[in-house]
Amino acid sequence: MPAQPPRPSPIITTELQLQALVDALNRADLVGFDTEFHSERTYVPRLMLLQFATHDGIWLVDPLAEIDLKPLVQALRRPDLTVIGHALRNDLRILWLQFNLLPQRVFDTQIAAAFLGHGLQIGLAGLLQTALGVHQPKGDQMADWSKRPLPERMAGYAAGDVAHLLALHTLLVDELTQLGRAEWVAEECATLTDSAPYIRDPDAAFQRVAGGRRMDAREAGVVRALAVEREAIAQEEDIVPHFLLPDEMLHTLARVAPVRRADLEADRRLSHRTVYRHAQRWLDAVARGLAEPHHRPPGRAPPGWELEAVAALMMLLVNDIAVKQNLAPQLLVKREALLNAVREPLATREALAEALGLTGWRAELLVEPLWTLLDGQLAVRCQRQTNGALQLRFLE
Repeated sequence: MPAQPPRPSPIITTELQLQALVDALNRADLVGFDTEFHSERTYVPRLMLLQFATHDGIWLVDPLAEIDLKPLVQALRRPDLTVIGHALRNDLRILWLQFNLLPQRVFDTQIAAAFLGHGLQIGLAGLLQTALGVHQPKGDQMADWSKRPLPERMAGYAAGDVAHLLALHTLLVDELTQLGRAEWVAEECATLTDSAPYIRDPDAAFQRVAGGRRMDAREAGVVRALAVEREAIAQEEDIVPHFLLPDEMLHTLARVAPVRRADLEADRRLSHRTVYRHAQRWLDAVARGLAEPHHRPPGRAPPGWELEAVAALMMLLVNDIAVKQNLAPQLLVKREALLNAVREPLATREALAEALGLTGWRAELLVEPLWTLLDGQLAVRCQRQTNGALQLRFLE
């Protein structure tokens, strides 16, 4: 069992206390990191607590206090500092949305665990118990982290989320290195420092509206314009778009296609306070949508049973590779990608890799065996085990 981690310092609420943490981060090469936030009712999640752990100690930072946190986040960007966390994507998204900054190097212990046979979604408590024998009490996922003063029990739970991350990092890196997978994990974790997935694109708002496939081009054009406008208003008012105006109300506006405010007030289906409050903006959006009907590209024809069978056979091979490598198959490639790839003739290994979007370690692991299968050099058969059970075998 790792050494008992130090107790957290008092919650940081002043610039002077914060500078001490920044100094500690500037001395460190590794830092454990986590956040607590509320995201149920606001457009941008509300940051409620930041937790840090270095070899010097554990710190909890109160973002609700009147302190400038940007120097702290900038300290996380040192190129020789590795930020360690579990399921980091949401934590990093908050940093980007609130500070427009991201660390340059991260290590996600959940991703690392997936490459060591622990599955894709193992929680921190389960991983600490399995890897380090540390019992981490589970906290209340819906706890009110805005409470001030923060109850001691909640502070202790928050500190526990980072207390063992450095020891866990050391253990996981050692195991990954022994298996030759440290570079694989580094490649996966590097994608977390790309800001593109954290940016909410208003033009993509239409894709999140329910019932889109049942609309004709006219209604789709209006709903699309309304969805973009809803996204803009929701961002301005810091509210979840659906709470501002439900999807069904967007469809109603599109079907009624109001031109004047009187049209809104004349239809009881549009009796909604945010319809009236932003009446002119909705009317303008309806006009824009009517002027630009949204014609979807024609759907692709069904692939046919032959291609379905080929994709299924490829997926069986992927599963076989995953089992032998002690990896979750979903970590390698999705069946939908396999099916899309074989819709067109594939003349070379390179064409197969490009069609599947395989690069790096995935390409090294999958391209050659999949190409061997598609090229007719690999056969599959059922083989009976000594206990009578059947097992699938791929043979050259």
